[in-house]
Amino acid sequence: MRRWWRMDPWGARQVFTGFMVLVGCTVAATISVVAGRVLSRGEIDVRTALGVAGMVVFMGVWLTFAFRLHLSGIYVNDRGVRLRHVFSTRTLPWSRVTGFEASPALFLGEPTSRLACWVRTTDGAFESAVQRRSRRGGWRKENGPVLAPADFDQLLVRLADERARARLDGGEVVSR
Repeated sequence: MRRWWRMDPWGARQVFTGFMVLVGCTVAATISVVAGRVLSRGEIDVRTALGVAGMVVFMGVWLTFAFRLHLSGIYVNDRGVRLRHVFSTRTLPWSRVTGFEASPALFLGEPTSRLACWVRTTDGAFESAVQRRSRRGGWRKENGPVLAPADFDQLLVRLADERARARLDGGEVVSR
């Protein structure tokens, strides 16, 4: 299987979450060095061990969440479409994809003020984490990239082109 290609452009959110991953890695490395020094001197007691363990668990959760938020978006390769969310990833083969559309993002089953990119399949429609920026007030989901209207519209065109290419090539995209 080929490499997955990110279809949505990087924006301020990816820069911010990339910075948060960098900060998390720096703090985790610092905790590791300090814990190693304390262990090598034999100056560790139960309180210190629990404090270090708590920080390691916290940094593990921090890094996992920041990294997943950083990678959320829409990816394609020669076999299909991958929708990455913070807490899940769904891979859909090209043979099941019937199209892409902009519909309101759903939050607790109710529409929000932003449009999201939805992937229509033979099994139903699946919402991606990619949303179109909106100036309207109302509920919003902050779970992935928020694109300018022109970038969002271009994303839908690029996805439709990838689907058309996959159909022409018998389900596999052979060139990019």
